[in-house]
Amino acid sequence: MRFATGLVLIDAPHSALNMLGIDESLADRNVTRVKTFRRGGRRYPYVSPQAWRYWWRFTLKEHFEWELSPLYREQKQVFTAANPLKYPDDDVFGYMRAFKKGGVNVTVTRVSPLKNTPLISILPDRSSLTVDEGYASRHEGDPVPYSQEFYSTVFKGAFSLDLDSVGRFTIISKAGFKNLLTRDDLPKKRNKNNEEVFREVEEMEKLAEELGVKRGEREWLMPSEIRKKRATDTIKALLLLTGGAKQTQYHTDVTPKFVLLLNINAGINPFISDVIFEESGEIKFDAEALAKRLKDLKDLNEVIPEGAKLYVGYDEGFIKSLGWDVEDIEEKLKTSGLEIVKGSIKEAIEGFVEEIEAYYG
Repeated sequence: MRFATGLVLIDAPHSALNMLGIDESLADRNVTRVKTFRRGGRRYPYVSPQAWRYWWRFTLKEHFEWELSPLYREQKQVFTAANPLKYPDDDVFGYMRAFKKGGVNVTVTRVSPLKNTPLISILPDRSSLTVDEGYASRHEGDPVPYSQEFYSTVFKGAFSLDLDSVGRFTIISKAGFKNLLTRDDLPKKRNKNNEEVFREVEEMEKLAEELGVKRGEREWLMPSEIRKKRATDTIKALLLLTGGAKQTQYHTDVTPKFVLLLNINAGINPFISDVIFEESGEIKFDAEALAKRLKDLKDLNEVIPEGAKLYVGYDEGFIKSLGWDVEDIEEKLKTSGLEIVKGSIKEAIEGFVEEIEAYYG
């Protein structure tokens, strides 16, 4: 199995990208707080993983012309169309939908090929968080005071895209492996209560034939060109990543300013643990520790594929602000035994995408 793994750093110099809302535990109900979590006695701002995925989806829709799966609501449940042939976001981001009507009792589940961490502040709140005191005064009468938390920090996040799962759908009657509703799941008798479900299955079968999907007893496989486009679009979307709360007030560019990218034959991400960390208020990169970790993986048989390169992409201004020496980082990473390709964010992502394209053939 092949996974496209990566780490991103997002510069948030004056931002409030994901809000907790009003803190009901405080006597002052006019304080809007950012999301934070506690680790080792310290609190760290973060952006939730679902918020990051929302940005990712939105970027694919806006810049890569992805037709997103529509949302439906029944009672307290919200679900998508669960049609990954038609909607690429159902394919890449996963879904769960229960069909329970007119004699049909099937739940389809798609485990997302794209997995990601939250975006977590490298700096703790004591050195990154600020409270902005303001007044609402555009109305008649006395101004109304309010407080808004925001931060100045750098967010770190990691992701892994399962390249073998993109465009591949299993139809095994087992939790997590029943990706599609097929004709075998339908009752023998068609009636007005299950007419809609029959029609959905027929439309999916017709689309599968039009697209050239290979249909077997246990899985359906889309053509390699479609799988390749969906996978590469997902990675290229990082270049144009758009989103975040409070943009009218703080206007933050959420495109990555530093990336590490590597194709790997295992469902692990070597960048997740703390190779980038805070020390005495500064952000450090332990390239030597990462090189040792990658060397160990390279020594394991076929974990890192033959010819795979480590891509290091960076924004010059951002790197200078951290005081990092790119040449020194490159020399330390070379001890991993991997070829290091460094350049701009665009150059790193484009080189990485070429490897992904070659994998699909």
